[in-house]
Amino acid sequence: MANQQHHSDSPGLGNGRRHAVRSALEFVQDLIVLGLCAALFIAMVIKLVHLVQALLRGTDFSEVLADILFILVLIELFRLLLIYLEWHRVSVSTMVEVGIVATLREILLKGALQVEWRQMLVLCVFILTLGLVLRYAGVRTLQEGEQIE
Repeated sequence: MANQQHHSDSPGLGNGRRHAVRSALEFVQDLIVLGLCAALFIAMVIKLVHLVQALLRGTDFSEVLADILFILVLIELFRLLLIYLEWHRVSVSTMVEVGIVATLREILLKGALQVEWRQMLVLCVFILTLGLVLRYAGVRTLQEGEQIE
């Protein structure tokens, strides 16, 4: 019975249905990501308006710096979502950049002198680790027969 095919080998109706379901789910997922992009964009505009108002009022420098760093975090998250929409993959380097900027923002908000030394040591190790991940995130060796895409 050499003509007998396995169910998974046949290009029948099941594969078409699976493809249609997958396409529909990816479309819904793209809509969700687009909604997140719109929400992030609105949050950036609102925060920018607050920043301009704070500058006009003459707010202290630490609040202005915190707002600027928060806007940078939002921009990086927005960029991460755009990369996801284009490639349907999450960029590790962008996520690490967001982690570094968000961590530095928190340190600057509290003030480096108000942070306990143990906490500061942990934060330094965390930032160094993120820096190493950022440096070596895209580096991998090619296996025999593999090609760069």
